[in-house]
Amino acid sequence: MLRHAGVNPGLQGGPPALGAAPVARARWMHEAMFWAPVACVAATILLVRGVLGFQFPVPWPDETGFVAPAFDFARTGSFFDPGLNPDRVVMWMPPGYMILLAAVFRIFGYGYSLARWVSAAACLMSLGLAARLAWQLTSGWRRVAAGWGVAAAFAAPAMLVDANVARMEMPFAALMLLALAAAIAGRPYVALAVVAIAATVHFNAAYFLPPALLSLAVSFRARRLPSPHGIDVAALAAAGLMLVLYAVYVARHWPGFRDDMAFQFAFKRFLAQHDRVHSVWPGLAAAALAALATFRGRAAAQLPAWWGLAFVIMAYNGHEFWYDYGQPLGFALIAITILATQARNSAWNTGAAAIALALIIVEAVSITPELRALLPSRSMFSRSVVAPVEIGRVRAFIATLPPGASVDFGWTGMELFFLQDIARAGARWTIIRHSVTQVRPLRSADWRVVCDSSEWPKMLLQFDIGHPRSGIDGSCQIFPGADHVAR
Repeated sequence: MLRHAGVNPGLQGGPPALGAAPVARARWMHEAMFWAPVACVAATILLVRGVLGFQFPVPWPDETGFVAPAFDFARTGSFFDPGLNPDRVVMWMPPGYMILLAAVFRIFGYGYSLARWVSAAACLMSLGLAARLAWQLTSGWRRVAAGWGVAAAFAAPAMLVDANVARMEMPFAALMLLALAAAIAGRPYVALAVVAIAATVHFNAAYFLPPALLSLAVSFRARRLPSPHGIDVAALAAAGLMLVLYAVYVARHWPGFRDDMAFQFAFKRFLAQHDRVHSVWPGLAAAALAALATFRGRAAAQLPAWWGLAFVIMAYNGHEFWYDYGQPLGFALIAITILATQARNSAWNTGAAAIALALIIVEAVSITPELRALLPSRSMFSRSVVAPVEIGRVRAFIATLPPGASVDFGWTGMELFFLQDIARAGARWTIIRHSVTQVRPLRSADWRVVCDSSEWPKMLLQFDIGHPRSGIDGSCQIFPGADHVAR
């Protein structure tokens, strides 16, 4: 009768009215506990980029190998940079990341800081994608645990370094997580296409090809594999076109590609032989957890574990701290799978989830000696690694150079502050070694600029040739080429 009178039955004191407020409050608490750590990590990434712009990490030689060709490509349409190699294009990495930077430079103009902002933006995108997957696949307290796991992975020092350096790790991670999101959304063709596109950014895409193919196989076995159409066809066509263009590019520069790949493989073998830091145990733990999660989880929830295992293996085989972000991120993805499995109340589920979450923390705080040397000191929050007035003084000097004059910064990463100035003066930058992959025969330069600082890690100083840095605070010294004595 009350119903016919238009009165809400919940007002009669039934269970819906009594339980609605606590349920809503619990849901709100879960949402807040999930997003709060994610938001804090996002703020930390922005803080590192904004406050520790060139202190964590300091300017790094690797960045020059990627930013300088991007700068040239934005200006001339060619990746050839005589500063890196006077004879040919450097072919040691695919050009996808350089093309991305070149596009940014074409739109916004050149800036070393801007190149690092690209990595920070890609890291924020990766954080958003990982958090969205955790939110989508879990619920209740498991969602909260997954959110904290994602936050812990992205708060790792290795992740924060990669978010503030002009390298391709963060754009690559964003692509891999985008491929994972597509696979979970029932778009295995798009996932495969994104992995293929990522191969033009970094060869590490090879680690993610098996998971992408597995997502296709699972869909086929479950008879849910759709016929490719629309966005699937467009993504596959774009991926195919990019791979063909890269193959043509390699064919045109085959001798350089062959020589640079020989250098890369030799360098990786050297790192593997002398690596006393990266252990096989995280990979074995990731494989065991991923296998258990796969056997006990539903199809959609299995995918993060496969991608997570690929991240962990990639980090182990990388043998450099740039790739160490893959281990905490990989275990975070495996934890999401475990927390999303159907057997949610089993002792196995709880124990495996606890192990995966603990491994996120362990890998996040496991810092290599090289990375430890880069951790910011307290003084870095109040001063620059090289004083802005010294940067301005070098810019004024470059403006006086005649066209064709050469200046060497020692391949320290400092040259990236001045690429635009050098191009405007019609001068050129160079390094003493013959190229980035070959030391001899040594090259000469008209001028050498040495910017010293106590913030330079000693592991970088050992590679200096000519006028070495001393690792003490000082000005940027300018030496004429006649005083350029090789050590």
